[in-house]
Amino acid sequence: MKKQNLIFLPLLLATQLSLAGSYTDTATVVSVDKVYSNHVIREPYQDCYIKEVYQGGGDGSATNEIIGGIFGGLIGNQFGDGDGKKAATVAGTLLGASLAHDDELANSKNGQMVRKEICETKYRTNSERRLDHYRVEYEYDGRTFTYTTQRKPYSDTIKIRVNVSPE
Repeated sequence: MKKQNLIFLPLLLATQLSLAGSYTDTATVVSVDKVYSNHVIREPYQDCYIKEVYQGGGDGSATNEIIGGIFGGLIGNQFGDGDGKKAATVAGTLLGASLAHDDELANSKNGQMVRKEICETKYRTNSERRLDHYRVEYEYDGRTFTYTTQRKPYSDTIKIRVNVSPE
């Protein structure tokens, strides 16, 4: 039994010493000020309008020119021998691609003006003033202190923790 007392006695003393340095008391609230901050709000919206655009007959890709170059190269490869055969293949490739390109340009002249709806996302910006926190000024033992809080104190007094320690 005495061994248990010897073990718990230092623990009890340490607890008493740590609690002896602080206590709870009340202080008088002197003022409560609302502190505001500005918040910027970006609100998206759609801005749509009608625009006339020229729509040509071509599809805008290089597929026709590539296919024309391949067929031209195959036909040019049928002519000549040795280096002449290579030159005829290159000439056929270039001629086939050029003919396909010219055909696409001729078809694009058959284009027309088309009305299209264009929509863009834009943003409205508003600045809004919002309550951010409260700045509370209180008096204790003839001295004035302040703190900030999210909740407004509803009483003329607040509970405070007082810590006492040697210098």
